[in-house]
Amino acid sequence: MPCRLISAAVISALIFACSSSRSEAQAAWPQERPIRWLIGVAPGGGADPITRAITERLSRAIGATIVIENKPGGNQAIAASELARSEPDGYTIMTVAGPTLYNQPVPDIGNGFDPVAHLSTGPLLLAGTTKRNIADLNALIAAMKDKPGDWSYGTAGVATVHHITGELINGTAGTKMEMIPYRGGALAVNDAIAGHIPLIIIGVGPLIPHVQSGVLRGYAVTAKERFPLLPTVPTTAEAGLPGLEISQNFGVAVRSGTPKEIVERLNKEINAILATEEVKNFILSQGAIAQQSTPEQWGDFYGAKRKEMSALAKRLGIEVLN
Repeated sequence: MPCRLISAAVISALIFACSSSRSEAQAAWPQERPIRWLIGVAPGGGADPITRAITERLSRAIGATIVIENKPGGNQAIAASELARSEPDGYTIMTVAGPTLYNQPVPDIGNGFDPVAHLSTGPLLLAGTTKRNIADLNALIAAMKDKPGDWSYGTAGVATVHHITGELINGTAGTKMEMIPYRGGALAVNDAIAGHIPLIIIGVGPLIPHVQSGVLRGYAVTAKERFPLLPTVPTTAEAGLPGLEISQNFGVAVRSGTPKEIVERLNKEINAILATEEVKNFILSQGAIAQQSTPEQWGDFYGAKRKEMSALAKRLGIEVLN
């Protein structure tokens, strides 16, 4: 009897231990269910390929399936709303581009979202169709002043860094080109290639092959130095517009309240991926420079950029989104 009692006690303890281990394993992140990764623009824009390069490697690193969901519309507001409605459990993540400005509270880093990691930073490019025989920025500005109603530029949306850059050019050069918003840079590129819009201002990446092939002409890149893959395209300062240096940034966010351990794990794995030469080179091919940061650094950087863009929009009289 005592032996049977001891055996029963031991068995009971073992069952409890196994049950507890299973419970802890099930509670650990990630479990055996997919992670949704939201992108607020259409496939083909700068955010899309960079995100896919990261998530492909992150999936292997953490042993989880990551499903990309492009949710274009509302200048990322549709994707942001989706993230805001999700559980703060690390199973819904978003690539944040921008910042994009709104005149009312929209979920964003510091307002419902927590920063995870900075992915990349890169300049913008003013480019145009070669169907119009205009050799450089000086000639372009002269043409826009001569026939102001003939000129427009495509962007990835209202109150984006692309829009703000275009209005800075208007203000600095004295031109009046009209902004045409698209639901992502890739859609604007298609119309620029077809000649439906004379100009485009977006991140360098989607434009590189079309400038290299001669379909589009690069007029100026918004950086201190020329972009390595477009060495013949001058900087804005070289082209005659000094002080016009603006970057486009991509990073990662989760819903506020996501456990700190998950945020730290994501940050660690993403930074390790960004440190590889393979990924650095790929991001360069997409028109940007890979970045590494702590969650706090990315949050501070994004907040400072949002403040800077907000001040510029106010000075330029840009009406931000409702």
